[in-house]
Amino acid sequence: MDTNKCDRWPTRRVLVVDDEPFILEVVEIYLKEAGFTVGSAASGANALQKFTESRWDLIITDRAMPGMDGEVLAERVRNLAPGFPMILITGFAKPGTHLELFDGTLIKPFSKQELIGAIDRALAKSPIRVAA
Repeated sequence: MDTNKCDRWPTRRVLVVDDEPFILEVVEIYLKEAGFTVGSAASGANALQKFTESRWDLIITDRAMPGMDGEVLAERVRNLAPGFPMILITGFAKPGTHLELFDGTLIKPFSKQELIGAIDRALAKSPIRVAA
């Protein structure tokens, strides 16, 4: 797959959640270059609000954030939309992390190719299908 353009999912909307502005910026650049529409949230609470107010096809969330962490966000999103595709990004894999809540995991730092590959796999196995 050409990682400069993601033709398989040309109109997908991705919500990126991280409390680190640099990570949000880098992931947003990667995704926009690949043809995704991107939204961002700096906290789990803000992401949950954006999730309920708009249509998204995938959430990429950091694990460790103040307040609502990525695992709690995933639980709440899955309560609202079972099977909704989510990818976890983390700087470290903590024992006890509930990886089953996610359709993929990326360890920081990750490349654009790794990110697009994880998205492709998560969307391909998702039971949620949104018309383009």
